[in-house]
Amino acid sequence: MSTGMSVAKRTAVLVCVLCFVESLAVIVQPLSSVFGASCQGSGSAGHDVLHVGMTCEDPGSNVPVAPVGDEDPAIVEYRWVSVCESIGQQASGDISYDCGAARTCPDPADRLWRLWGGLDTGEWIPVSSQCLGAPPTAAQTPKPQVTPGLVLNAIRRIGLPQLSVHIQPQGKTLVNFDTNFYVDPQQFNRTLTLLGQSVDVEATPTGYTWRHGDGTSATTTDPGAPYPELAVTYAYPTAATVAPSVQVTYTARFRVGGGAWQQIPGTVTVDGPPTNLLVVEGTGVLSGDH
Repeated sequence: MSTGMSVAKRTAVLVCVLCFVESLAVIVQPLSSVFGASCQGSGSAGHDVLHVGMTCEDPGSNVPVAPVGDEDPAIVEYRWVSVCESIGQQASGDISYDCGAARTCPDPADRLWRLWGGLDTGEWIPVSSQCLGAPPTAAQTPKPQVTPGLVLNAIRRIGLPQLSVHIQPQGKTLVNFDTNFYVDPQQFNRTLTLLGQSVDVEATPTGYTWRHGDGTSATTTDPGAPYPELAVTYAYPTAATVAPSVQVTYTARFRVGGGAWQQIPGTVTVDGPPTNLLVVEGTGVLSGDH
């Protein structure tokens, strides 16, 4: 008799706990639809105990969420979207702005909105969220700024000048002879239109990686010079047919609307085309009466 009552009590307690869990699921559903991955649930069961938990961030947060990476993509557009819809549903016309997910603000009259940032890669990222009493206006929407990252990406898409390596002697050189290398540096100047604004860009060669074509290379800040100056040379140790080239590193700066110049922290490297070179052994020859 005692054993039967114990089983009955356990069943009653378990049913009660399960009822509580179902109620909890109904309560937390709006929060999980607001924050998506920001809410994490957990649960486990063992013998007569059922553990249920959920952790969520506070709604109405206005803390920016920055993209992760060494060179962050640039935001080129901002857009407020109700938490009742996703960014892809914008302008669908049939989205309610009064769903349960939006009614999580401290003030019952406010609704929760999320600010999204459109990247120059075409992706959208959440930037912040805010409780507002009315749909956000254009005055409440941030204006995208021309950033160094945006300009750097534009430069990479356009492309910078490739430099061909000049070699002396041309076409053929000797083993263990100081072969001379140089390039003709070119500064890149261009006026771009970014985010509807005029942007002046200057890119200057500042580094050179000389690839000798035999598996070796050297890096300098000197572009070299024609003979008789021998600023950048290399002596090939063995005879071979090689194809030297030079990789140029550019640093750049920009200004918006004729304003102050701003340096771009990153660099752009451009590989130049190969130039064929024959490396031969020298042979001593007697000539004349000497």
